[in-house]
Amino acid sequence: MPQNIVIVSGGRLGDREFFCGRLKQTGDFLLICCDGGARHLAAAGITPDVLVGDMDSIESSRLADYVRKGVKIIQHPADKDFTDTALALDYALNLKPERIQIWGALGGRIDHALANLFLLIRAKEAGVSACLLDEYSESFVPAEDAVFENAEGCLVSLLALSSRVEGVTLEGFAYPMEEGTLELSESRGVSNIIVSKRARIHVRSGHLLVVRYRQKDVFPEAD
Repeated sequence: MPQNIVIVSGGRLGDREFFCGRLKQTGDFLLICCDGGARHLAAAGITPDVLVGDMDSIESSRLADYVRKGVKIIQHPADKDFTDTALALDYALNLKPERIQIWGALGGRIDHALANLFLLIRAKEAGVSACLLDEYSESFVPAEDAVFENAEGCLVSLLALSSRVEGVTLEGFAYPMEEGTLELSESRGVSNIIVSKRARIHVRSGHLLVVRYRQKDVFPEAD
């Protein structure tokens, strides 16, 4: 079974060169495409291993090309209960990988973006490390500890995805915390800064969303 799985969804992919560069660094991986993400892979000249979805967002000619190339097609009915990204994640989790990257899961529709962020809880509960990625940031829900090396000056935001996140300890941050609690709907975990060569987040219970921006003072532009 693959240790690494990459899922490409139909939202904003971002910088294509950055995406392709990260794929090269991933090593061996299985590539799963949600039908709406096929446009991203076509633009990058990449063929997926698996295509998942109700096929309402992929051109018929591209779908036929995937069939000819032997891509595994997993088609769901249009009146399905779950999003294509959720179905792709469930397929990936059943393969029991160690890590899952999800691209194209942010931007565009806010309802899809929020649903994709909550999918990180499903991966955590399955014991699989998963993150949502773009050229600006990575978002994940740690099982217990998250460690950042040589990331001084980078911004990290913390948000509760469960009613309470308890036993939150932050080391190496501008605003440290010791056995603190973050609650759903509060914003005090937003915009902390890494100030040490090694920073650590520890969580005792609950689901904590960690959003780490990759470069100091580099964020998506607001129109």
